[in-house]
Amino acid sequence: MKRRLIMFFAGFFLCLGTALAQTEISGTVVSSEDGQPVIGASILVVGTQNGTATDIDGHFSLSAKSGSKITVSYIGMKTQTLTGKAKMKIALDPDGKVMDEVMVVAFGTQSKASFAGSAAVVNSGDLKKKITTNVADALVGSVPGLQMTGSSGAPGADNANIHIRGIASLYASTTPLIIVDGAPYPASLSNIPQDDIESVTVLKDASSAALYGARGAAGVILITTKKGKGKATINVESKWGVTSRSIQDYDVFTDPGEYMEAYYKQFYNYAFYKKGMTREQANQ
Repeated sequence: MKRRLIMFFAGFFLCLGTALAQTEISGTVVSSEDGQPVIGASILVVGTQNGTATDIDGHFSLSAKSGSKITVSYIGMKTQTLTGKAKMKIALDPDGKVMDEVMVVAFGTQSKASFAGSAAVVNSGDLKKKITTNVADALVGSVPGLQMTGSSGAPGADNANIHIRGIASLYASTTPLIIVDGAPYPASLSNIPQDDIESVTVLKDASSAALYGARGAAGVILITTKKGKGKATINVESKWGVTSRSIQDYDVFTDPGEYMEAYYKQFYNYAFYKKGMTREQANQ
């Protein structure tokens, strides 16, 4: 009888220790961009086959050893490795490498691998690298085949002429069609704030711009603006620079007598060399 009791308590404490070694890992997976739940995200305990997926509300729950690490992954988002615990809130960031493979086209979005036309994409990160005052200047050198000629060299001038793969017509419009969030934009490209742009897609050939017909004969520039991402945030950005003249001011007359003498020599040289007068006539 005593032997049976010892075996019973030994088995009981062994099972209790095993149960205590297990802990519940639970939480919610959301997107860092808009705070919305990520449905179907994969949760896997590192080094095991123990895993689960988030439900329609982004919730998940599984049992694992205390202190276990879990990996959270989802298509188009960066994978995270964390120490599992209860009531976790995991925010997944978008994967820029994957997002670059998707481009905005005339019919919506399409992967670069399946896109058969000729187009170039410039995202907001590329635009921020350019120290410019408007988006038109930021596109210079970023899109192959895009030519931009400024009609004025004044600071802040925004009346540049844009051509895609040269001049498309002698009589019709030679400027590309600008589409902002699916609607034609008749104003200048430089009027769009650079910080409001999410991506710029330049459609360069006839197949990619076929949806727009004759209006897209000179190419199409598709602009997608940024959208709200949950709670309001305030971002402040400032740019400043210093310029100096490479050629300093010329010497000027400060003495009235020297000024009058130089002014007289001006008339004398004009009369003597330009008019062909004699020295006596030029001195009069």
